[in-house]
Amino acid sequence: MNSDTATQPTSIPSLLRDLRDEATTLVRQQVALAKVELKENVSRLGGHLAKIAVGGVVTFVGAIVLLIGLGQLLGVLLEAAGLSDDTAQWLGPVIVGLVVAVIGWALLAKAKKALAQESIAPRQTIETLKADQHWAQNKLQHSHESRT
Repeated sequence: MNSDTATQPTSIPSLLRDLRDEATTLVRQQVALAKVELKENVSRLGGHLAKIAVGGVVTFVGAIVLLIGLGQLLGVLLEAAGLSDDTAQWLGPVIVGLVVAVIGWALLAKAKKALAQESIAPRQTIETLKADQHWAQNKLQHSHESRT
């Protein structure tokens, strides 16, 4: 390349080809970035969903165990406190079941709150697309100014 071609302004078709090529590269990079970001976000959401499932199973198992063991114990205590045998037998498990249900609800509410704070939207990609748009506008404006 000689010194005369380095000082000559680039032709409009050449500038448009360069812009097209650079824009194509940017779009490909943005698509790749969006794929990676979506995979990461979906993976995190899957983790939260797994926690919700585990919380539900633990709540269910805990409710059964506590209703059987503590329900019987509370029934015995209620009977010793002077409640009739029939009333103590059903009231003990009901009270224990209510406590277990509240604990399970708290676990599910915590997991639901964490899930609500997550988003699968590719935030980084959106931001870089905005920056790319700004870059392309500046490039077009600059090439227009260099022609005048």
